[in-house]
Amino acid sequence: MAHIRGMARKKDQSPKAKPAETALGVRLPAHQLLPFDKIIKTSSIAVEREKLNEIPGLLWFPEGLDEAARNARIIKAVDLLESVKPADGIEAMLAVQMVGTHAAAMECLRRAMVPSQTFEGRASNLGHAQKMMSLYARQLAALDKHRGKGEQKVTVKHVHVASGGQAIVGNVEAGTAGEPQSGPAASAPPPSLEAPVVPLPAMDPGKVRTRVRGK
Repeated sequence: MAHIRGMARKKDQSPKAKPAETALGVRLPAHQLLPFDKIIKTSSIAVEREKLNEIPGLLWFPEGLDEAARNARIIKAVDLLESVKPADGIEAMLAVQMVGTHAAAMECLRRAMVPSQTFEGRASNLGHAQKMMSLYARQLAALDKHRGKGEQKVTVKHVHVASGGQAIVGNVEAGTAGEPQSGPAASAPPPSLEAPVVPLPAMDPGKVRTRVRGK
């Protein structure tokens, strides 16, 4: 058994997989890829241009729009993308999607305001705009969660209560004036407004005089 355990420890301490020499040449593991410049003939400028072209593909350009106005829309969308300040690939993808969702929502709202359209057409555009704005809110929540800005929970495992103290288990919220309080104090009855009853001293029956009317 000791020999088998020693073999297991040696196996766990083996170095990571390296490219294997095969008849076809060097082969990388299945989860790794060669750099793109060794496989695809391209340039860094072409790659950056393709990344930039993702933005115009998400925008709508009306017919007859001149080049200056078209470029202005693209630059505005790029400014929105940069304002998100993506720090990694996931944030970059979410930022691009958020720009596209915002542009689609604004376009649906614009079309809903076009005069001389049917009630059904206007309602359809407003419905699509609402869906896009709800999607944008979910994308923003996903971005905040990825960045660690979502809801945080604190788990308390040990609570020490000194002699004479009290501990409340549950959600405790600070109330304001005029609002009902939660907790043990809320179940306490209100103070009584009646005067306290004071007991009278006992009297000796032999000293009690009885007065009879007419005598």
